[in-house]
Amino acid sequence: MAEQLAMDYATQEKVRRNIKLITLVGAVLISIFILNALISALILRDNIIKGRIEQMANLTEILSAHTTQTIYSANTALQSLDEIERFSEISTEKEFIHFASQKQQYTLLLSKVKSNPVLDVATFVDKNGKILNFSRSFPPPDINLADRDYFQWLSKHDDQATFFSLPVRNKGTGKWVFYLAKRVNGARDEFLGLILVGVSVEIFSSLYEKIGMSLGEGSSVVLYRDDHRLLTRWPLVDNLIGGLNTGGLIQSSLSQDNIDDGVIITDLPGFTRGSNPGERMLSYRKVEGYPLIVGAIVSKKIYLARWYSALISLAYTTLFSIAIICLGAYLLIRGYKRNAKAQYFAHHDVLTKLPNRLFFSDRLEQALDQARKNNEKLALLFIDLDNLKATNDVYSHSVGDSLLITVAKRMMGSIRDADIIGRVGGDEFVVLLPKVESEKDAYIVAEKIRSAISMPITLDDLVLHTSVSIGIALFPDHALDDAELMKNADAAMYLAKNTGKNNIQIYSGSKSINSSL
Repeated sequence: MAEQLAMDYATQEKVRRNIKLITLVGAVLISIFILNALISALILRDNIIKGRIEQMANLTEILSAHTTQTIYSANTALQSLDEIERFSEISTEKEFIHFASQKQQYTLLLSKVKSNPVLDVATFVDKNGKILNFSRSFPPPDINLADRDYFQWLSKHDDQATFFSLPVRNKGTGKWVFYLAKRVNGARDEFLGLILVGVSVEIFSSLYEKIGMSLGEGSSVVLYRDDHRLLTRWPLVDNLIGGLNTGGLIQSSLSQDNIDDGVIITDLPGFTRGSNPGERMLSYRKVEGYPLIVGAIVSKKIYLARWYSALISLAYTTLFSIAIICLGAYLLIRGYKRNAKAQYFAHHDVLTKLPNRLFFSDRLEQALDQARKNNEKLALLFIDLDNLKATNDVYSHSVGDSLLITVAKRMMGSIRDADIIGRVGGDEFVVLLPKVESEKDAYIVAEKIRSAISMPITLDDLVLHTSVSIGIALFPDHALDDAELMKNADAAMYLAKNTGKNNIQIYSGSKSINSSL
C-alpha cells in the first residue's frame, strides 16, 4: 500500500510538471497571439483614422472650392447689376425708382437668372423695402422686404461689401433661398435701395446629399455663415436653418487647421446632434474670399467601419489560436487553485481560519523588527478560552468547534485593523497589537475581547456561557524578543487563570498585576 501511495504521488508530481511545462508554453503562445493582435489592432486603427482624417480634410477642401465657384458665379451676377446701376449715374431716390421699375430692367433681371443656373431670383428694392422689379414676374408683386436681415443691415450701414443673408423659405415653391445683397447709394451716399440675387440652397444640398449618401448613415454636410448661422445642411432639418451654432466645435476645428488640417474627433454636444451625440470626426473649413464655412461630420461607426470589419477577422484568428491551448490554461488555473488552498491552510487554522502558530510567529518577528527600527512599543495578548473541555464533554466536540468559531469571530470584531489574531493551541489564542503607547492601550483591547466573549453564545438551541483569561506582555517593557514576549504573556495568562479566570493580567516580573487600569 505504501508503494502504491508513493507511486500515486510520483505520478501526480509528473503530471504537475507536465502541466506546468505545457501551460508555460501555452501562456507564452497566448501572450504572443494577444500582444500581436492588440498591436495589429492599434496600428490598423491608427492608420484607418489617419486615412479618414486625410479624406475629411480633402472633402472639406472640395466643398470649399465648390462653394467658392458657386458664390463667385452669383456674386459676379450681382456685381454686374450693380455696375449697370452705377453706369446709369443714379443720384436720387426718384432716379433709382425710375431706373429700377422699367420693364427693360425686368428683362435684364430675367436674363441674368436664366443665364446663370446658380441664381433663383434677382430683385431691385427701394429704400422702404418695396420690390421695384422682380425676375419672376412683371409688374412685380406687392411685397415689402423691410423686415429681412439684409435690408435691416444695409439700410443702416454704408457697407459696400456683399451681404449674405439667412435663408428664407419660398411660400410658393417651398425652397430655401439665401440672398446676396448690395446697397445702392445716392450722390451723398444716402441709402436708395438694394440689389438682390437669390441662391437656392438646393444648389448645395443636392451635392451634399450625394456626398452624405456615399459617406454613410450618421454623416452630415453643412454650410454656415462665418457668424456660425446655419445656411443649409444634409440631412435637412428645417427648424435648424438660420439657427446659431453656439458650440465651440467650429472654432476649435478652424483654429487647428495646422494640425490634421483642422479635423478633430470629439464626443462633445453638437448643434444638430443633441446633448449626447456620441464620438464623431468633424472638419470645418473657411470658404476663401467669402464669409462662409463648410463642414463635414461622420460618426465613429463610419470612420471606424473598416477597422470594425478587420477586428472581426483578427478576433476569429486570435481566438482560434487561443482555443488550441485553452486546455493547458484551464489545467494551470486548476493547479493554481490547488496550490493556493494548500498554501493557505499551511499558514491558517483549518477550523477558525485564523493564522496558525507558524504564520503568527513570522508576523510577530516582522512586527518586532519594525518596532525596534521605529522605537515603538507593541503588545502581545495570550488568551485561553475557559472551560472548553467541559463544553466538549457535556455537549460534544462539534459544539466545542462551533464555540471556537464564534469566539474567533468575536475576537476579530474586537480588535483594530492593524492587529493580528492567531490560534496557537486547542483553546489558546494570541493577539499582536503593534504601535501601542502604553499598557493601558493594550488593556483596552483586551477588555473589549473579554467583554465580547462573556456575552451569551447561541448555537442552534443551545445558549452557552464562557469566558477568557488574558495575559499581556509589552515590548520592550517586558521582553526583547519573540520567545521571551510569548513566554511572559503566557505567564501572565496563567496568573489570570489561577486568580479566578475571566480576567486580565499584565506581566510584571515575578508576578503579574491584576488590571485595574
